[in-house]
Amino acid sequence: MTVASDVKQCLSSIKNVEGSLSSLEQRTEDEEDKQTIRDTINTMEEIIQDLKERVGKLELEEDQYKGF
Repeated sequence: MTVASDVKQCLSSIKNVEGSLSSLEQRTEDEEDKQTIRDTINTMEEIIQDLKERVGKLELEEDQYKGF
């Protein structure tokens, strides 16, 4: 497995976790718990953005990594 494919797989997994957290937030009734989940989702969004940028750099460096 190449570095680019590892990063893409990680990105996909993190997006799935973010979706699960969003679903959990909707089902949670406690406001403090909701805020904790929102904070975690915000952190996940930052990580997703960083990984997307990394994938873009990898694709620019090597044509074989294109396909994101």
